[in-house]
Amino acid sequence: MESKLTKKETWLFALGDLYGGGGQTIISILYLFFLTNVIGIDPLVAGTVIFISKAWDAINDPLMGTISDNTKTKIGRRRPYILIGGILLVPAIALLWFPHGITSEYGKVTYVIITYLFYFTVNTLIMVPYSSMSAEIATGFHDRNKVNTLRLVLSLASTAICTLVPTYLHEMIIDNKLKYIQLYFILVFVFGIVFAVPHILIGLFLKERVKNDGEKSKFSLKQFVSPLKVKSFRKLVILYVCQALTLDIASAVILYYQLYVVNISSTIFLGLFLGIQLILFTLIYKLIKTKSKTKIYRIGLPLTIICAAGIAFYPSGASVYPIYILTAITALGFAGAQSTPWLMFPDVVDIVTLARDGRKTGVCSGIMTFVRTASAAISAFLIGIVLKFSGFVVPTEEEPKPIQSANAVLGIRLIFIFGFSILMLFAYFYAKTLKLSPTLSDDVKMLNDKMDKNLGLSPAEKARYHEIKKEFI
Repeated sequence: MESKLTKKETWLFALGDLYGGGGQTIISILYLFFLTNVIGIDPLVAGTVIFISKAWDAINDPLMGTISDNTKTKIGRRRPYILIGGILLVPAIALLWFPHGITSEYGKVTYVIITYLFYFTVNTLIMVPYSSMSAEIATGFHDRNKVNTLRLVLSLASTAICTLVPTYLHEMIIDNKLKYIQLYFILVFVFGIVFAVPHILIGLFLKERVKNDGEKSKFSLKQFVSPLKVKSFRKLVILYVCQALTLDIASAVILYYQLYVVNISSTIFLGLFLGIQLILFTLIYKLIKTKSKTKIYRIGLPLTIICAAGIAFYPSGASVYPIYILTAITALGFAGAQSTPWLMFPDVVDIVTLARDGRKTGVCSGIMTFVRTASAAISAFLIGIVLKFSGFVVPTEEEPKPIQSANAVLGIRLIFIFGFSILMLFAYFYAKTLKLSPTLSDDVKMLNDKMDKNLGLSPAEKARYHEIKKEFI
């Protein structure tokens, strides 16, 4: 008989997403700015290097999913990799943000590529198996919703903290109240340790409750993309891309917006945005018990689309206080899209399993993890292109805050509106095509259980299977 998920296990697993939310947030907000304004790399070169480096993740993330799906150890399939990744995380962070002082452009780019690839290899070791466990730490619909909702609450809380603290410290650096080397030690020895310790403990003590089906999955391109043959998974990935890319674009561009467009406090802006989403999480958790998760995803997006356009084209010399009101309304509308993709993930993995091609949680997780990390690279690449061709002037020691041209300012505004308004408009209409519900999840789980045990389906169950297969598979 399967052991019951304990409260201690629930909290320990959820704490693992402090890194899932916060680690990527720090990269999204600070890394491009670090490369252009601290290391002194051309924005187009910086964005391109980050984008090209993601080619490794395109192989690495699905490969890790396949490897963990095929792993058999005394402590499970996922935990060994989470443990190793947790041990390596602090050194990876230390190398990534190290102010090396290399002067040649070639040397800078080489160092960035090596440390970036190492960091995201460690990220893959942790996040692909960890995300897979989100569908395997419990089997019941309500237990999975409970543990994944707590996980996402902590992830969003970590996102908020890792947005506000680094941006506040960044503002102190701009005001000459803090040196970059002090920020470096905070990133490594405060955030790094907080991120690493939960994963070390998960690797040592947690239990995986969904057992390996015994089938070996092969490492191949076909294996990587096989979950994408399922309509529901393709749709989930697209919705996740829209949400992640929007958030990463906004997080990365807000520092440029603050410096060169409207003199707002990026700390207040991002604090309002994330704080409101945290407050709304309780409501979202109650709604997912009875309402379609895709309906929750899209319900507030019209507010986001309209108010974000207002922020993007806000007059430079006007009072900043109306921007904070627009920010609050934008956050209110974005909360559903921010919260629901990983809440949909276990349900969609069950649908992928119903396609009867094996339980490919690891591969699905690898694709989702790749999407999340790739979105930061894509946003950096897009921002780098726009900054370069709009005439952005890279700061120097002699001129740390150069005056930007009208074209550069317009470019920053257009980057902002692309994320929140254009991407979210597409997501609003596309989400209507994925009609997940609690009833559907219960039916899919029942059908999977019967098929796994080679039990016959009744005529009504066969009809339901074909109905689900036609619409969702």
